[in-house]
This record gives sequence, C-alpha cells and structure tokens, in this order.
Amino acid sequence: MSFLKWISSGIVVSLLIVLIGVVGNGNTFVSQATAEDNAKPYHTDITDVEETYTSMEFNVNRKTHLLRKTRIEFYLAQAKQADKRGWDHQRKDIMRRVENILAHHLTQYAQEVDAEMSQYTSA
Repeated sequence: MSFLKWISSGIVVSLLIVLIGVVGNGNTFVSQATAEDNAKPYHTDITDVEETYTSMEFNVNRKTHLLRKTRIEFYLAQAKQADKRGWDHQRKDIMRRVENILAHHLTQYAQEVDAEMSQYTSA
C-alpha cells in the first residue's frame, strides 16, 4: 500500500512541476532584465573598460584588429546583460576576458607601431 502512495505522490508532484513550467513558462524563477533596469548605470568595471576601449585605435582593415574589436564589442554587450540580471560572477569573468583582449591588443599594437617606425627610420 505504501508503494502506491509513493507512486501517486510522485505523479502528483511531477504534474505540478509540469503545470508550473507550462503556465509560468519558467519566467517567474529566472532573473530577467526589465525596462526599468535600463535606467540604472552599469558597474564601474564596465564603464572603465568602455572608456579604455573608446580611446583605443583599431585598424579595421587588418583582420586581427577587426576580430579583436568585434570580440570586445560582443563581450561588452554580454557583460552589460549579466550586470542587468545581477550575475556578478559572470560579469567579472566576461570583463576579465575583455581586459585580456585589450591588454593583448595594446602590446601587439605597440609592437606593430614600433616595427613601422623602425622601417621609416632605417630607410
């Protein structure tokens, strides 16, 4: 008899979970960005990196520069969404990626400029 109680209670619980998922469409339990979230400012990490990004130079005629620029823009958009949803750990992880790409671009760009300058001075 207790076996039938376990099966019937399992079926009832499963049906409740399915009904909540269908009726609520899962939106009740997932953190989502809303219209009022647009009014609040982004985290200082994002604004600082955006300022650095806008001050940098990218030669979009070069494939590597275009790829870096595109990746940075994509990751910044992802970080903004994570910040709106309150996902601090994900935002920090994404911002680390952006900072690494920026640092790599700065070192590569400096080396490219030095190489170009040495061509002009040695000629």
